This record gives sequence, structure tokens and C-alpha cells, in this order.
Amino acid sequence: MGCSCKNNMHTEEEIKIEKENQLKEASNTIDKENINYSNMNNLNINNINNINYKNQNILLTKKSKTFQNTTSKEENTNQLNNLISFERENSKNTNEYKQIETNKITNEELNNFLSSCEPLNDLIEVEIRPTTLCENNSIYYGEWVKNSNIRHGRGIQIYANGAKYLGQWKKNHASGKGKLIHPNGEVYEGEWDMDKPNGLGEYKRKDGTKYIGQWKDDKQEGKGEEIWVNGSKFVGEYKDGKKNGIGTFTSSDGNIYEGNFVNNNMEGYGEYYFNDKRVYKGNWKKNKMEGEGVFTWPDGRKYEGAFKKGKKDGYGTFYTVEGNKYRGFWKEGKQDGEGEVYYVKNDKWKKGVWENGKKIMWLTNGDKDKS
Repeated sequence: MGCSCKNNMHTEEEIKIEKENQLKEASNTIDKENINYSNMNNLNINNINNINYKNQNILLTKKSKTFQNTTSKEENTNQLNNLISFERENSKNTNEYKQIETNKITNEELNNFLSSCEPLNDLIEVEIRPTTLCENNSIYYGEWVKNSNIRHGRGIQIYANGAKYLGQWKKNHASGKGKLIHPNGEVYEGEWDMDKPNGLGEYKRKDGTKYIGQWKDDKQEGKGEEIWVNGSKFVGEYKDGKKNGIGTFTSSDGNIYEGNFVNNNMEGYGEYYFNDKRVYKGNWKKNKMEGEGVFTWPDGRKYEGAFKKGKKDGYGTFYTVEGNKYRGFWKEGKQDGEGEVYYVKNDKWKKGVWENGKKIMWLTNGDKDKS
């Protein structure tokens, strides 16, 4: 009997054609997956930069001698005696510190202020005087060191530009707890030292945006939180008035960045969670993905490798949902240069050359194959 198995076998040429068709089909899949990452770089980080808080520093005196706050009664007495002598010496033949009548500070405001503002209780004897015209045409009502021109204790001061400070004073400086109301209605309320916000405080802008946290010499420093009127929020570390260190930024539409900041920018290592479940974990520079990182899609796609200015750039590997892979070079988000493709159907790698996201030729044992 003759053998019938010959009719069930493919010729060598047919096998070759079938393999080529499989490669082309898988290659097309890779190319399609490669360009299907729209909005990958739309990070929606508007308003991440620091709130433009106004300078709180308030010039209180034309001439001033600085003394450190102390807790010792004897030290306080000695410093105050020196300060009183200094103030008297520098106030000779001047017209400063005149008692005046004004409607800029109402009796109701005074009563509410004195009942709500805590006294210093530092054993320094003080007295309340009528409203007084002070340096730079500022107006002050409150407590003074007895028999001196030294503001100390609780007081309200209105400045020539319309700004108003209500709070505690120490040896002629806004120090302790107080509130500064800017002419445009913006407000800082919190701790002060030597006429500057120092310690814990809250700044509210006219539009409702605010910062709550630590301050040092009139700048945000330490732990803090910014909340924007559109719902965006930052919680983290500040230094020299800017976001510096570890923090979390949540945008109004639900995107979240957790990681390092440098001078208000996402920089260093960080993780970005998109509201559509995409995730990037890796390095950043000036709010853009830069350096090594891993970008994943919720459907299982993944890219791991180099980024530049928010796009795939350099050497990296892209994984498709089906299990196919491309590893090689990228430029501005697209395959560009030599690379190789792994096809899960036949468990094979094949080298090629890409340009602007499109395969232009295969490379087989060093030979060019444009099929």
C-alpha cells in the first residue's frame, strides 16, 4: 500500500510563507500597540506651583534696637531698661507717638480684640493708652511698657497703606500670636517672631486659596498644606518658601502625584496615579517624566525604560496585552533606531530598524530585509 501521509504535510516553501505571515501579523500588532498611548503625557499639573503669598514682613520702626526674648525676669528687666533708654534717646525732638482720635479702630473692635487676644503674662508691667500716632503715620492702640514708648502685650496697628495687624507684641515687635490683614483682604493668622511669620500659621487669599503650615522668617518652611479653590491640594514639605522634599499633589480631577519636589517642581523619584488607572513610577525633572521609569496601563500594557521630557526616549521595552514585546530605542515617544520584537505566537525574536514609530526594515544576520 502506498503511504498517504505525504498529502498531510506542508512543503518547505509553504512553511516559510506561513512563518512570514505570522511575523507580519505580530509586527502589525506591535506597531498598533506602540502608538496607542494617547494622553500618556497629559499630567494635568496645573496650579502645582506655589501660591503667591504676599510678604508679611512689616516695618514697625524707623530706628530699632533688637533684643532677644527671654524668660528670666531679671534679663527681661535689664533688656527693657536698655531698650527704654534707646527709645528715649532716639525720640528727642520728634513728633512721633501722639495720642489722636480716629474712627479707624472702633470701640466694638477694641473690646472684641482685648477679650479674644491672650495677654503675654510675662511679668512686665504694661498699660493701655488711647490711640496713638506712631512712626510712618501708623496708628496703634493697645498695651505699652509702663512709662515708655515700647509696644508690648496686646495691640492693634494700622499702617499707612491700610494693612492692619491685631495681636501680641514683644519689645516693639509683632511677636507671639497675631493676624495681619492686607489692604486687598488677604489674611495671615498665626505665630510671629520679630515682625515676621514664624511657626504655625494660615494664609488665606482673596479667592479662597490657602496655605496652612509652618513658616520661617516670612516664608513657608517645614510641613504644610495648600488647598486651591478648584479642589487641588498639596501636602508635604517646604523650604525657603517653596515645595522642597517629599509631598503629595492631588489635582482637582483626581490625578495623584506622590514623590519628591524641588523648587515647586516634581523632580527626583515619584509616582503618578492617573484617574483612569494608568500609573507611572520613576524619575522626574521639572514636572516631566525624565530618566528611568515604568509606565503601566490598566489593560496590562507596560513600558519600562528611559524617558525624556515626558516621553519615551532612549532604550526601553514595551509589552503588549497579548504578550508581544519590543525592546530597543525610542525617540520622542516612538520607536526609532534598532530594536527587536518578540512574537509570542512562535516564541521568536526578530531584529529590525524603526523610524518615527514605523518599521522600515528587518535585520537578519546582519542583512537588511524589507519584507
